[in-house]
Amino acid sequence: MSAKNSKNPKIDKTGRAEVKATRTCTWVTVNGGNSTMTVTNQSRKNELSIIISGVPDDVKGFINGKTADLNGYHIVPPNSPSYSIVGSGNFKGVEVTLENNTSEDNEAVALVVATNRDK
Repeated sequence: MSAKNSKNPKIDKTGRAEVKATRTCTWVTVNGGNSTMTVTNQSRKNELSIIISGVPDDVKGFINGKTADLNGYHIVPPNSPSYSIVGSGNFKGVEVTLENNTSEDNEAVALVVATNRDK
């Protein structure tokens, strides 16, 4: 399901969403499968400020290729298409929340791509 251009998009299991400044996206995951979440900054000139919550502790997290905790506040630089926040593993059916904390005056759109692979 695609949530593109929605005010506060919601991804149901698999899909993608563009999350504009001051908006929130939720992702409803599945339990027991291998799922992946990828977040990138679509802006060429502004930093993306994003808060992620609800990711289970045992999900593998990577920020720009380095192991990291996904829950919390993150900055993604502009004009960096290869810089990403990635989570992979069993998301246990939880709802993950991604809040674009960027100012509307310095718009940076978060592209969220989520996949769920059932067992």
